[in-house]
Amino acid sequence: MGFRYILLHMIGSFLKFVRFPNLIIVGLTQYLLLYCLLVPFLVPEGIGKTLDHLHFFLFVLDTIIITLSGNIINDIEDYEIDIINRPDTVFVSKHITVPAAMKLYWSVVGVGFLLALYLAFYVDQLPLVLIYPFAVALLYFYSTLFKKKALIGNLVVSIFCGGVAGIILFAEKDAYSQLSGQAQDQVWWAFAAYAIFAFLTTLFRELVKDIEDMEGDEERGCKTLPIVAGVRTTKGLSLLTGLSLMPILLMISWIAYNNNTSFILWLSPIILVALPMIYLIVLLIRAKDKKDYHQISTLMKGIMLMGLLYLPLFYFLR
Repeated sequence: MGFRYILLHMIGSFLKFVRFPNLIIVGLTQYLLLYCLLVPFLVPEGIGKTLDHLHFFLFVLDTIIITLSGNIINDIEDYEIDIINRPDTVFVSKHITVPAAMKLYWSVVGVGFLLALYLAFYVDQLPLVLIYPFAVALLYFYSTLFKKKALIGNLVVSIFCGGVAGIILFAEKDAYSQLSGQAQDQVWWAFAAYAIFAFLTTLFRELVKDIEDMEGDEERGCKTLPIVAGVRTTKGLSLLTGLSLMPILLMISWIAYNNNTSFILWLSPIILVALPMIYLIVLLIRAKDKKDYHQISTLMKGIMLMGLLYLPLFYFLR
């Protein structure tokens, strides 16, 4: 009984270490974007996907591996800060040594690179393999350098999250280029809207997390925005980011309306995201302590999930 408890505890800690739910969401996002946004436009025009089922799975897997590598190096770099900010969830140093974690990191990076090399050969575009080391390097420097700088780290990780959506259109560019002009415009606007949504929601949450983690960050000499410019300035930028979501939600509703979709689909972005976002903005204005900011950060995950659930709604109701 004791061994089973320890084993389950270790597995649970490891899944938190690699942020397993986030990895699932990355993969799910890319699948939903392909099959709920792009494929419905390809099928009526008799256009096949660039990547078959197996190779698209490998493509998504490589994106997950890039994200996983970023999660691992982030926890390695932050374990001393996390002992202060999140002592109950620390994995590095408690369950795995720093050298062992670094070996795991480089093993993951190596496997991902081989997979990226194979996919580049498969599509007969070897230069595409350069995207992999660029993405890995971006996340590495985010964890080791940019994250400790005011705003730069927030923008880097937000751009990466937006890129998770945008890279699908890039991977399927051959199929996309065969669409008629009107279909191309609709697909481009849909992907652009979702990529911007991912960017803004991530930026909002990253800024709030910086306020939440001020204590540990300041002790480790980090120069995040709330430390450099103050909590009030960071809250103001977070509010501006949250309000910037509203035009994007209106754009998504406009796309749905111009596709002659149901009233429910047109109204869904308002109900699923806009109204909860307004509530979250009110909470942010009233927030005073670490517990408040943690609640806002957690609720933001729910809003991001609601945005993801809009994709199957778009597919079934359009």
